[in-house]
Amino acid sequence: METKKTSRVTQTLLAASCVWMGCVSDTSPESSAAALSPTFERIDVAEVVGAAFVVAGNVVDNPRPELVMSGFDRFGFGPNGPIVPSAGTVTLFSNAARGNRPNGPIDAWDPTTIVDLSDGIMLPNRPLLDDVDDDGDVDVIVPAGYFFDAFLGQARGSLTWWENRGNGKRWRRHDVVTGSQFAYHSALHADFDGDGIRDLVSVGEDAGNPSDASDDHVELQLFRGLGGGAFAAATTLSDGGGALIEAYDVNGDGLLDIVSPQYFGPVSGQPFVPPFARGASVASFVWFRNEGGGVFTRFAIGTAQGPGFSIVPVANFLGDGVTRWIATNHTNPNVTFPPFALYPEPSVYELTPGADPTMPWAVRTLSASGDFPVTGGLGQAAPGAAAAGDLDGDGRLDLAVSGDGSRAVYWMRQNADGTFVTAQLPDSDGFGQSGGPIVLDLNRSGENEIVFGSFDQDTLAIWSH
Repeated sequence: METKKTSRVTQTLLAASCVWMGCVSDTSPESSAAALSPTFERIDVAEVVGAAFVVAGNVVDNPRPELVMSGFDRFGFGPNGPIVPSAGTVTLFSNAARGNRPNGPIDAWDPTTIVDLSDGIMLPNRPLLDDVDDDGDVDVIVPAGYFFDAFLGQARGSLTWWENRGNGKRWRRHDVVTGSQFAYHSALHADFDGDGIRDLVSVGEDAGNPSDASDDHVELQLFRGLGGGAFAAATTLSDGGGALIEAYDVNGDGLLDIVSPQYFGPVSGQPFVPPFARGASVASFVWFRNEGGGVFTRFAIGTAQGPGFSIVPVANFLGDGVTRWIATNHTNPNVTFPPFALYPEPSVYELTPGADPTMPWAVRTLSASGDFPVTGGLGQAAPGAAAAGDLDGDGRLDLAVSGDGSRAVYWMRQNADGTFVTAQLPDSDGFGQSGGPIVLDLNRSGENEIVFGSFDQDTLAIWSH
């Protein structure tokens, strides 16, 4: 769930504060939404005020995975626009049914606070679970901030990590950067400069004036690891990039590259950006090639999808052994310059690199027109993020997709011919501005669940079958 601006020409700061070719269509009988199986049931885990991002991992000594959820707290609205909360929360949820029993219940979870309101972390975004200090347990890295802060005369962005001091029950704060004009939405923890010590990489986003795309300041930043959980001040690797980044060796040279959506700035597909603009500076999705020694070069992946939201690698996505990338844009088709829509359709894409990954990748649109209808005004956009996993037990990889501005959550079933059909998950009307998804077998039953959070409903929920 993101607080993204979706039209730089028609939207105001109030609208922007709302949380952040050719379609493949299948008309065969099996594509009917009514024929989709299985039947999912919604299970509410907890109330999380301003529910934002949720991730999963083994944080405590328990064979079942835990959930870690960030919450923004409550936004307010005044005569001059939104009133942004000064602090949020991060909470660990452990399955209360301990042990290794298959088919155990997933409706009972024990919460433990990692980041409290008193810690003053403003808008904590997507947590990252990793052993930062090499002591054998899992810590939590928390990127945070609001990308309109500089415009509001504030500097509250931060990147912190929280040391696991007692099997997920006690936590100690460590600051990497605080008081930044940049908002940080995700982080990577790996050795990116080749010195044998893991670093932090994130993208800092300063969106400037919400009505002006020309003043955006976005940069890929490296915080060099010094050992023992300490990090140097940020150095800029490149301009560009976006919120939800991934580490992956794209060109197979043994060095970790960085793959990213791009949202802010004059991104291709936004109003008044010419269609012939195809360089990496205006691409919807990009990758940064690791040249070694902390040097990176940016290349375009997708060049006409509009503002990019997320992009993730999926191994063997179509059952042919090939890793493909699933990406989402974040647009609003209701923003028009009659009779034309100013943005591409809200869509889910498959992006596949060719023999030369520095050239734009092959693009296939997996969703159909109208799959993610946007509601709630010009300040909204869809879809959000997507995650892959077998959701119906047929051995093919399906997708779970956050509707975000479409105020629901969805799953996309993969048919035998590699096409997809989209259906709304039950009991998800109003489950908007949704963070996640996670596709994971939470109770070791052999069937995957889907986990989402909803900013609109202040809820962390699971869809199970």
